[in-house]
Amino acid sequence: MKTIMKRKKLLCSLLTFVIALSAAPALSASAKESVGNGLILSTDSITIVDGAAATFTAVLGEGFDASRLACVVADPSVATITPIAYAANAAAYQVTYGNGGSTVAAVYNLDNPNVVAYITVNASPLIMDIPSRLGTNHDNYCALVSYEFVPYDFTYADFNDYKSSLKLQYQCTSYKDDAYAKWGCYGYFYDAAGNVLSKVHLYCSSLAKGRIYHSEFNVPVNAVRFAIEGF
Repeated sequence: MKTIMKRKKLLCSLLTFVIALSAAPALSASAKESVGNGLILSTDSITIVDGAAATFTAVLGEGFDASRLACVVADPSVATITPIAYAANAAAYQVTYGNGGSTVAAVYNLDNPNVVAYITVNASPLIMDIPSRLGTNHDNYCALVSYEFVPYDFTYADFNDYKSSLKLQYQCTSYKDDAYAKWGCYGYFYDAAGNVLSKVHLYCSSLAKGRIYHSEFNVPVNAVRFAIEGF
């Protein structure tokens, strides 16, 4: 009985920790391993787009049974994670897009919940390819502050080529060239084959360091990636 209560307490603590991580702002992360206490995930961060899925693997130490691994997602409305294969001490999982957003998942051992590793899941309608510096002038450039997707609300039949609207905020982080006060760069929406579906212009007529600018663009229905010019 004490063992069961202890296990329940550990699982509750685990879920509480995952939810707390999910509530924190999403940070960009390199695709490095996530190492837990006796458990290694193939990556610590994964990004999926609407209509797609991705996979990662979990590996226990030699002699352990990977079928005893389980996964809990802090916000399953963002994405779901399901096991797709087990082989000795290794397991493969599939991540499926839900409603979009960011969350954290924990893979843990049912026999010992202290054996756990975490993975951040970013589910976005598009892959966002955003460099740290936006623009073409090395003295004057901006940086992305935030972005969000909102429903496309123009429903007339002739305008149904868009699935959402993308709102961007970007800030001037360097302004050293007074002759280049009219700042601008281009963004591109791509389909799965790499074709440009739409070219858009990020623009501000009065550049000032620290000022935040806004742009909003309609997202073509077949778009899977958005990229902004940088250097």
